[in-house]
Amino acid sequence: MGGRKRPTISQLEKRARKTERAALREKAKEKKVKQMAKFSSALGPVELTPEQVLKEIRNMPCVTPYMLASKFDIKISKAKAILRELEAHGLIKAIDKSRRVSIYVVAS
Repeated sequence: MGGRKRPTISQLEKRARKTERAALREKAKEKKVKQMAKFSSALGPVELTPEQVLKEIRNMPCVTPYMLASKFDIKISKAKAILRELEAHGLIKAIDKSRRVSIYVVAS
């Protein structure tokens, strides 16, 4: 008798916000995957591929965002993002991370 209680307006709003956030997260994941395919420079038409970056990193004993930024003439923030993505894919690993500087080596 009676059946199930209807959700309140605030409960419906919370549910709608939750689904919107989930959709945004999914869209961000797709964007990140597309970005991994090709790194584009913030300074100009120079485009980097992960293969080019790895080829250069393999010749270095270790790599920092500054070293990568100066090598490819890109912003340090972009170099940090590239290194974080390469670490997420398991191609490089962090040997030391601090608030300011992260040091990476090629994963064996």
